Amino acid sequence: MADNPVLELLLRRLEVADGGLDSAELATQLGVEHQAVVGAVKSLQALGEVIEAELRSTKCWELTTEGEEIAREGSHEARVFRSIPLEGLVQSELMHLPSGKVGFSKAMSNKWIRVDKSAADGPRVFRVVDSIEDEVQKRLQLVQAGQAEKLAEKERNELRKRKLLTEVILKTYWVSKGKAFSTSVSKQEAELSPEMISSGSWRDRPFKPYNFSARGVLPDSGHLHPLLKVRSQFRQIFLEMGFTEMPTDNFIESSFWNFDALFQPQQHPARDQHDTFFLRGW
Repeated sequence: MADNPVLELLLRRLEVADGGLDSAELATQLGVEHQAVVGAVKSLQALGEVIEAELRSTKCWELTTEGEEIAREGSHEARVFRSIPLEGLVQSELMHLPSGKVGFSKAMSNKWIRVDKSAADGPRVFRVVDSIEDEVQKRLQLVQAGQAEKLAEKERNELRKRKLLTEVILKTYWVSKGKAFSTSVSKQEAELSPEMISSGSWRDRPFKPYNFSARGVLPDSGHLHPLLKVRSQFRQIFLEMGFTEMPTDNFIESSFWNFDALFQPQQHPARDQHDTFFLRGW
């Protein structure tokens, strides 16, 4: 297993761990993707009882793409407030700003700004307060730092309604030592080869335990002959049309039903070519 450094690090950390390890926390400590740790866990599970892994599901919160932008640049309403100078800004110009349309209504509801519709050059937007606290940005930064539990449920729901936050289910593994735990593991043999028997090396090699619950390969069975398959298809068609089958135990039939009823001429060569046998004295 020397070709999997994550697996080796997992075993070393587990050797000195008290109780066990969480796969997500280990991935953060090692600076690798969580999926890499999950792959190492599954590889060790395939080796038998080296480790014990318990799958756990936890709900967590993650920022959306827009939420990450706001955590970095500030909320739309805060950007609108900062873009308004002391002498005010024409509302039409404000609406052309990147955060103008979304931030204007939020800033108005927060009573950070006001609109003077009597201005000579059209409706003009002014600041109402001298400074603001961008609570939206602070809350998103808390979530980004993994401290979403510090937010009230109402605050999380508000951020989710604005599509800045999303709830995801994180599946992790709680890994602990198994009965056959060891920091040095090797691949288990799946088959006993003639070479192992002749050399006696099978005595020192670990073998993968049999899985008696696994489904085996189905053996090859008989297949319907192509002509019989077509025959059965046409038989089904005639039966669905309302025809019925004649008794199959009547192996001898008169020429009338075999030929004349089918409007086959008396001297037609087909009467002699298709394995037709005639009986005397019947």
